[in-house]
Amino acid sequence: MATTTLKILREINDRTQEEIANVLGISQNTYSRLERNPKNLTSDQAQKLADFYNVNIADLLTEATPTISFNDNKIENNAYVGSIENDNHVSANAAEIATLKEEIAYLRKQNEELLKMVNTRLNG
Repeated sequence: MATTTLKILREINDRTQEEIANVLGISQNTYSRLERNPKNLTSDQAQKLADFYNVNIADLLTEATPTISFNDNKIENNAYVGSIENDNHVSANAAEIATLKEEIAYLRKQNEELLKMVNTRLNG
Protein backbone atom coordinates (compact mmCIF):
# COMPACT_ATOMS: atom_id res chain seq x y z
CA MET A 1 0.00 0.00 0.00
CA ALA A 2 1.35 3.41 -0.91
CA THR A 3 2.08 5.93 1.79
CA THR A 4 -0.23 8.90 1.49
CA THR A 5 0.70 12.55 1.75
CA LEU A 6 -1.36 12.73 4.94
CA LYS A 7 0.81 10.09 6.59
CA ILE A 8 4.02 11.69 5.36
CA LEU A 9 2.99 15.11 6.64
CA ARG A 10 1.97 13.66 9.99
CA GLU A 11 5.24 11.78 10.41
CA ILE A 12 7.41 14.71 9.29
CA ASN A 13 5.68 16.88 11.84
CA ASP A 14 6.16 14.18 14.50
CA ARG A 15 2.45 13.87 15.20
CA THR A 16 0.34 10.89 16.14
CA GLN A 17 -2.88 9.87 14.48
CA GLU A 18 -4.63 10.72 17.75
CA GLU A 19 -3.30 14.31 17.65
CA ILE A 20 -4.43 14.84 14.07
CA ALA A 21 -7.78 13.25 14.80
CA ASN A 22 -8.21 15.80 17.61
CA VAL A 23 -7.47 18.63 15.15
CA LEU A 24 -10.29 17.30 12.97
CA GLY A 25 -12.60 16.48 15.87
CA ILE A 26 -12.84 12.79 14.94
CA SER A 27 -11.69 9.50 16.44
CA GLN A 28 -8.25 8.07 15.83
CA ASN A 29 -9.81 5.09 14.01
CA THR A 30 -11.70 7.41 11.67
CA TYR A 31 -8.55 9.41 10.99
CA SER A 32 -6.61 6.19 10.34
CA ARG A 33 -9.11 5.30 7.61
CA LEU A 34 -8.85 8.83 6.15
CA GLU A 35 -5.07 8.57 6.14
CA ARG A 36 -5.29 5.35 4.13
CA ASN A 37 -7.90 6.80 1.78
CA PRO A 38 -7.75 10.63 1.73
CA LYS A 39 -10.42 10.77 -0.98
CA ASN A 40 -12.94 10.38 1.84
CA LEU A 41 -11.92 13.69 3.48
CA THR A 42 -14.63 16.31 3.63
CA SER A 43 -13.78 19.75 2.29
CA ASP A 44 -13.83 21.07 5.87
CA GLN A 45 -11.39 18.39 7.03
CA ALA A 46 -9.12 19.02 4.06
CA GLN A 47 -9.07 22.74 4.81
CA LYS A 48 -8.28 22.15 8.50
CA LEU A 49 -5.38 19.86 7.58
CA ALA A 50 -4.09 22.22 4.91
CA ASP A 51 -4.13 25.04 7.45
CA PHE A 52 -2.56 22.87 10.15
CA TYR A 53 0.31 21.76 7.90
CA ASN A 54 0.52 25.11 6.06
CA VAL A 55 0.12 23.51 2.61
CA ASN A 56 -2.30 23.94 -0.28
CA ILE A 57 -5.30 21.62 -0.34
CA ALA A 58 -4.22 20.43 -3.80
CA ASP A 59 -0.80 19.45 -2.41
CA LEU A 60 -2.44 17.78 0.55
CA LEU A 61 -4.65 15.58 -1.63
CA THR A 62 -2.22 14.84 -4.45
CA GLU A 63 -1.69 11.21 -5.36
CA ALA A 64 1.77 12.02 -6.68
CA THR A 65 4.79 11.49 -4.48
CA PRO A 66 5.06 14.68 -2.45
CA THR A 67 8.08 16.93 -2.76
CA ILE A 68 9.28 18.13 0.59
CA SER A 69 11.73 20.98 0.79
CA PHE A 70 13.28 22.60 3.82
CA ASN A 71 14.23 26.10 2.71
CA ASP A 72 13.44 28.25 5.76
CA ASN A 73 14.23 27.73 9.39
CA LYS A 74 11.02 28.31 11.29
CA ILE A 75 8.35 26.72 13.41
CA GLU A 76 4.84 26.63 12.02
CA ASN A 77 1.85 25.05 13.73
CA ASN A 78 4.21 23.71 16.40
CA ALA A 79 6.20 21.81 13.78
CA TYR A 80 9.73 22.45 12.50
CA VAL A 81 9.94 23.55 8.89
CA GLY A 82 13.41 24.34 7.64
CA SER A 83 16.85 23.18 6.70
CA ILE A 84 18.78 20.92 8.98
CA GLU A 85 22.15 22.42 9.77
CA ASN A 86 23.57 20.05 12.31
CA ASP A 87 27.15 19.00 11.59
CA ASN A 88 26.85 16.06 13.99
CA HIS A 89 24.00 14.58 11.95
CA VAL A 90 25.82 15.22 8.68
CA SER A 91 29.00 13.59 9.99
CA ALA A 92 27.06 10.65 11.39
CA ASN A 93 25.21 10.24 8.10
CA ALA A 94 28.45 10.42 6.10
CA ALA A 95 30.00 7.72 8.30
CA GLU A 96 26.89 5.57 8.03
CA ILE A 97 26.85 5.99 4.24
CA ALA A 98 30.51 4.97 4.02
CA THR A 99 29.82 1.88 6.16
CA LEU A 100 26.82 0.94 4.04
CA LYS A 101 28.85 1.34 0.83
CA GLU A 102 31.49 -1.01 2.24
CA GLU A 103 28.81 -3.51 3.18
CA ILE A 104 27.28 -3.32 -0.30
CA ALA A 105 30.67 -3.93 -1.90
CA TYR A 106 31.24 -6.92 0.39
CA LEU A 107 27.80 -8.37 -0.35
CA ARG A 108 28.29 -7.92 -4.11
CA LYS A 109 31.60 -9.77 -3.91
CA GLN A 110 29.98 -12.52 -1.86
CA ASN A 111 27.13 -12.73 -4.38
CA GLU A 112 29.59 -13.10 -7.27
CA GLU A 113 31.39 -15.93 -5.45
CA LEU A 114 28.11 -17.72 -4.77
CA LEU A 115 27.07 -17.39 -8.41
CA LYS A 116 30.41 -18.87 -9.50
CA MET A 117 29.91 -21.80 -7.13
CA VAL A 118 26.39 -22.42 -8.43
CA ASN A 119 27.53 -22.21 -12.06
CA THR A 120 30.42 -24.58 -11.34
CA ARG A 121 28.06 -27.16 -9.83
CA LEU A 122 25.50 -26.78 -12.60
CA ASN A 123 28.04 -26.97 -15.41
CA GLY A 124 30.57 -29.31 -13.87
